[in-house]
Amino acid sequence: MSAVRREADRHTADRVPLLVKIAPDLSDDDVLAVADLAMAPGLDGIIATNTTISRAGLRSDAAKVEAIGAGGLSGRPLTARANDVMRALRGRVGDDLTLIGVGGITTPADARERLEAGATLLQGYTAFIYEGPWWPRSIASALG
Repeated sequence: MSAVRREADRHTADRVPLLVKIAPDLSDDDVLAVADLAMAPGLDGIIATNTTISRAGLRSDAAKVEAIGAGGLSGRPLTARANDVMRALRGRVGDDLTLIGVGGITTPADARERLEAGATLLQGYTAFIYEGPWWPRSIASALG
């Protein structure tokens, strides 16, 4: 991460924000280790969390899931773990880093919970796809 920070700084007169995105599949100890590593080289934040490779808790037939194959799962299955990761990160980094909450944010209640867990900003993708282009407005209006 230090090398990336140096390289980014070498190519611009203005400091470019540098963030790292982590997966929800990391153990709690690994989440805390990433937080420590992100603070050391002067990174600006962490995006938590990426897609998961876990299939725990899915209601779909296991054989069907197996046939679909590997790949990152997004949306609702990430909500609880993403909130846990966010709380752990905020507890470790305090106010020193920007934390972007992503993963399983579908409703205004989801957004509020992620902010309360410590997110500075929110990122949506899966809900935007399934809920449509007015989804961000509905979230922002409800939080407003």
